[in-house]
Amino acid sequence: MADPKRKRMPLDDYIDVQPALHMVRIMRRFFEEIVDEPPFRAHLPELHVAYMEILNEELASYALNLALAITELEDAYPEIGSGRD
Repeated sequence: MADPKRKRMPLDDYIDVQPALHMVRIMRRFFEEIVDEPPFRAHLPELHVAYMEILNEELASYALNLALAITELEDAYPEIGSGRD
């Protein structure tokens, strides 16, 4: 188990979330492929709900690391977060 006193580096958070990012890319690619197919258009709302449910389930364990990585990105590149209200 990692030493809880050790300060995590932003790169550590990014490395931890790489599998999650890979899942998101795969799911996005799959969803984009089926959206334009005529047989699936009638089921688009249901497919979208299923897509979001799968991502929510699979990414839940990465939520903290994703948030930390995004925070580090916003700190390093303030213009990223400038679109917030």
